[in-house]
Amino acid sequence: MTAVPGTEVELSLPEARDLAIAASLPADGFPDVTAALAHLHIVQLDSISTLARAHQLTLTTRIPDTITTSIDQALYNGTESIAFDYPAHALALVPLADWPLWAFRRRASRRRPQYPDQKARSSLLDRITAEGPLPLRHLRENTAAGAGWDWGPVKTAIEFLVWSGDLASSRRTGGQRLFDLADRCIPAEHLNDDLTDDECLTRLLTHAATALGVATADDLADYIRIPTPIAARLLPATGLTPLRVQGWGPAWASHEALTSPPRRSRDPMFLGPFDNLIWYRPRVQRLFDFTQVFEAYKPAARRIHGYYVCPLLAEGRLIGRADLARNNETLTILKAGFEPGAGLDAPTHFADACRSLAAATTQTRIELADSAAEPAITRRLRATLALKGAKRQGNR
Repeated sequence: MTAVPGTEVELSLPEARDLAIAASLPADGFPDVTAALAHLHIVQLDSISTLARAHQLTLTTRIPDTITTSIDQALYNGTESIAFDYPAHALALVPLADWPLWAFRRRASRRRPQYPDQKARSSLLDRITAEGPLPLRHLRENTAAGAGWDWGPVKTAIEFLVWSGDLASSRRTGGQRLFDLADRCIPAEHLNDDLTDDECLTRLLTHAATALGVATADDLADYIRIPTPIAARLLPATGLTPLRVQGWGPAWASHEALTSPPRRSRDPMFLGPFDNLIWYRPRVQRLFDFTQVFEAYKPAARRIHGYYVCPLLAEGRLIGRADLARNNETLTILKAGFEPGAGLDAPTHFADACRSLAAATTQTRIELADSAAEPAITRRLRATLALKGAKRQGNR
């Protein structure tokens, strides 16, 4: 790192990449879900479960020796909740202690035309007050807001009551969110809207920088989904360090990132497509020269890489990707590919990441589809997977 006029440091691209990985995926991981959430502050949710739920994949990569099913046990089966669902990035898990920081979005939601009128609010809130936490399917029944499906009248009303803070969701049943009065979900010490909008955003930008390590104003704005000009205006008040990154221009880094030397001790791993490290495609392109795409919602004929594609992180680079699914205790590799310059060890890294993922998702077998890649690559991967398996078995 070298000093440049007007900034404290200048980072090379490899240095920035190491800092970003170390911030998002600390070498030693976290002891539990609560600690991982407290560091990331936002963990995206998604309904697709082809491999595992998005939040399960994100959190298991950061908590050593854990499995995806234990994530939901920690989130929803304890005596006390540890997070609430909120449209922070997209719909995401947010630590309970961060409730005050989203007051700016709650206030904005109450000003939007979709915010339910008094009659609709009273109908839904009175029912929940009387009956306790309810899933959406029950709230669609016999409400003044009417019936609907997907983003129909009831769902729209419920979501805006969540966004505005009238309701909150910190529990699930059968995979469905339970909606309850906010004061029955959020501890009293956190249940307030006392901070100004600028105070909220300044603290949230600081949290985003801690989770990202080094980032541009645009990257930090994307983390909490606010306009970049607002982030740029507030960043000087955050206490973050201004710097430059080779090929980027102005950027910002957390104190922790610059004072804690990054360590590359993480084993190869597949990142879920909603992982915090790869949320923002322009940043992924800048950091890794890797084009991140998510094609699950495209027609099959238009997909290039597959349905549920996970990038492969190894030795500080994104070196490949795989379309993955689980079925009957089998992790299936439907499609696989490596980036140019992935290196001779790429198949070994791929096999190691497959075995780690299979263990995390409690799959006992790994299968590679015949059409997963070009014949030569498929043969190499199959041989490497078999070789790794033979070694593991022989060492028992």
